[in-house]
Amino acid sequence: MTEHLGPAERFAVGAIGEPGERTFYLHVVANAVSYWFIAEKGQIAALADYALTALAQANILPDPDGMNLILTRLTLGEPDEVRFRVGAMSMAVQPESDLMTLELVSVDGAEAFDFVIAPEQLQAAAIKGFEVVDKGRPICPRCQLPMGPGDHQCPASNGHHAG
Repeated sequence: MTEHLGPAERFAVGAIGEPGERTFYLHVVANAVSYWFIAEKGQIAALADYALTALAQANILPDPDGMNLILTRLTLGEPDEVRFRVGAMSMAVQPESDLMTLELVSVDGAEAFDFVIAPEQLQAAAIKGFEVVDKGRPICPRCQLPMGPGDHQCPASNGHHAG
């Protein structure tokens, strides 16, 4: 059963840690209660991409001043209690409004939360999500795998290329 949190006072995405060892989070504050969720890097990227697509398809134009103000405040602190690891996400435009509902479901499907976010919050989180994903490890041009801080044994070069 989904727990309805209501309107989000804060909605942020981000990562904590060094590239290659980061943990990705979604942080929601609703009704003055803080909720932390662990997500995968790919989930953050997909959420950011889908958010911008959904806003465009719904012909919703977030207020740029409001979005920029929110964006300047989207830093993650230290997570307190993590509710769960996200297994699935879904998003929908609320009928007759520009608000969006985002639902997060745990990996095991036992828990789910949904909350309402304004277009400015969604667009700011999408921009921040793309920034966080792009700050990862560089991608090897030969094998398309992430390279670590040391030598990279490229499988496309039969492990002989260190770059």
